[in-house]
Amino acid sequence: MKTLLISGFGTSINVDKRKLIITNRLKDTRLEFYPHKINHDGIIIDGHTGNITFEAMRWLMKHNINLTLLNWDGQLLANVMPEHPKSGKLRIKQYQRYLDSESRFEIALKIIQTKVEHSLNLLEELSRFYESVDIISIRKSVEKEDLFLLNIMKNSENQDISKSIKQLMTYEGRIAGIHLENLTAIFNQLNPEFNFTGRKNKVSSRNYNASDEINALLNYGYAILESEIRKAINAIGLDYSIGFLHEINPSRTPLVYDVQELFRWLIDVSVIQLLEERKIKKSDFIITENYHTRLGENVAKLFIEKINSNFNAKYNYKNGKNYSYQIILQDNLQQLGNFIVGKKKEFDFVIPKMKLNRNDNLELRDKILNMTQDERKRLGINKSTLWHIKKNLSEEKTTKIYEKILLKIQ
Repeated sequence: MKTLLISGFGTSINVDKRKLIITNRLKDTRLEFYPHKINHDGIIIDGHTGNITFEAMRWLMKHNINLTLLNWDGQLLANVMPEHPKSGKLRIKQYQRYLDSESRFEIALKIIQTKVEHSLNLLEELSRFYESVDIISIRKSVEKEDLFLLNIMKNSENQDISKSIKQLMTYEGRIAGIHLENLTAIFNQLNPEFNFTGRKNKVSSRNYNASDEINALLNYGYAILESEIRKAINAIGLDYSIGFLHEINPSRTPLVYDVQELFRWLIDVSVIQLLEERKIKKSDFIITENYHTRLGENVAKLFIEKINSNFNAKYNYKNGKNYSYQIILQDNLQQLGNFIVGKKKEFDFVIPKMKLNRNDNLELRDKILNMTQDERKRLGINKSTLWHIKKNLSEEKTTKIYEKILLKIQ
């Protein structure tokens, strides 16, 4: 995943002499991409005025580049995607799996179990750096909820599928509450000025019209995630109007929402990483006349960089080889497609757990970043060593702080 953000007023996208040209007359900027030499796989347009020619859209589709349009509030407005071969047999089988209560419950259950597994993994990773995340207490709470899940699984064959799905969603909601409670403490520790209290507000339980900076970031990130999942589903040929966990509703894409549940934690950790850099503040956000909050251009670019970095992180996936989460997403959807048409008798979502490769915590980071030369000399830390550690920490790069230095600082 390597997404290019096009933001601001006065943007123009066209083709001139085979090259894709992106200009902004107000900012006096110009980007040029030669055919088959563009290193982006997606373009996000986050702006209210500008233009794109038919030829530019054709150029993007020929280069398999997903075009995403975001609304003023960071919500996904539209996706323009290259045409992919569609399998009528695959879609028929998908409808049949949905109508078969046993198959639908099996897939829905695997979605929920995978989401919970990765939500807990994120909290466990964060507990190594944040004292507010009490992983032992969290595990005990989840164990209690798992008893409810076991009861759902036990009764699924003897009750209506809609009731079983509703119970699964109740279980997921309880775990999500535990997850959000811990994230809320972290968000407010990192930036109390943003005053994050949760996802719900008086208008919407999902806080689409964000009233604070954290919700604006989450909305924006989930919209980018939705765009990536739409693209992956489109490439496989599945019908995203037919999901297994989320119910069918007019103008909805339940299969997209299903798959989103598997990767939401990637957006959550991206928000945390952005806040940890301490580079953003209230004035970097835009407040509308209705007091809704949206991302300014600089924040959007920094945030997209974080999301790109996390999606491109490689983990051991198959045959001892490392793959990015973007490839892993695509392969999991392909395996789901194979299961739906009967090429595979069994199916599991296989997503490697993320690992935060750091041995620091926030207090230690602050001590290092604010360390003076006099303190360095007193502790006996090499000048160049401290410089490299500070550089990596400030750029949010993976860094290892050697035990000798840890002992001196602590």
